[in-house]
Amino acid sequence: MTIFRDLTETRELVDSFTRPAETLLPVSRLRDDPAGEGARWGSLAELGWLAIGLPEDAGGVGLSAVEEALAAQTFGRHLISTDYPAAVIAAHALVRRGEAGLAGEIAAGARRAHLAFRQRNGADLVAIDATDGAWLVVLTEQGVDILENGTATLHDAEHWGRPVSRIAAAEPMWSLTDPELAQRGRLLVAAMLAGIAAEARSRAVEYAQVREQFGQPIGAFQAVKHHCANMAIAAYAAQELVTFAAVSLAEDADDAAHLVHAALNLALRAARDNAGLNIQVHGGMGFSEECDAHLFLKAARLLDAAVGGIGTVRGALMRAA
Repeated sequence: MTIFRDLTETRELVDSFTRPAETLLPVSRLRDDPAGEGARWGSLAELGWLAIGLPEDAGGVGLSAVEEALAAQTFGRHLISTDYPAAVIAAHALVRRGEAGLAGEIAAGARRAHLAFRQRNGADLVAIDATDGAWLVVLTEQGVDILENGTATLHDAEHWGRPVSRIAAAEPMWSLTDPELAQRGRLLVAAMLAGIAAEARSRAVEYAQVREQFGQPIGAFQAVKHHCANMAIAAYAAQELVTFAAVSLAEDADDAAHLVHAALNLALRAARDNAGLNIQVHGGMGFSEECDAHLFLKAARLLDAAVGGIGTVRGALMRAA
């Protein structure tokens, strides 16, 4: 049984080293300079964000899954690249294989990894932001597969918010059966989704306070109030359950797998719903490309696909119960 502990000092620590995200990762960058994400990767590595939970002999900071999850919530609010969970999980996998040197290369930003997922036919892969020479990281039900990037065919560069490519499936370079590693990967995704839910809520509330209609802020109208209240509840629940699941994983508790799947399920719903409601609260402007609201919905949908969709997540939750 997991016992929730006081995380005040832990939160303060994580806030101290993730604060540069405010200036380094403004959400507007994805609208103004969507091709510049690769150039920012070195800065993320220099700040140690890719090595939060890695051991020191692999160039890491040596913190736990709790600090990783709290940081990922902050990064989710800033719509960090899906390369972030891919790099973190690939580095963890390599450490467990005894490849600390390669893990250190990923943590230092010298080697890139991209998140990928298998299509429903189980044959081809879909890779996010795929670049030549990078590794592909696929979360499996009981571990993780790491593959070399093959010949990529651009599938969609618009509807997902990031370039998505189809790649013919190949045998993994490494296939690790490690349930704890799989849980850690899903926890990172859940944390990013919780961050998306929280930021979508904040932006909707902020807009409702300044946008006026009929001589008063739209936040004064009951329908908008209800939307904002529901978004606040969903975001809070997702953040707290993700954090509780991180504590259970860090303590190697018996209920860790169940809590991680539950957190992913709740965070996924919260992110999708809040991102959609944020667009609705913004009204006609929310549906325009000039507004950042659509970026949160695209990011939530992309992470949804990366973990197999809500149906897969709920099925895994039932099996873990």
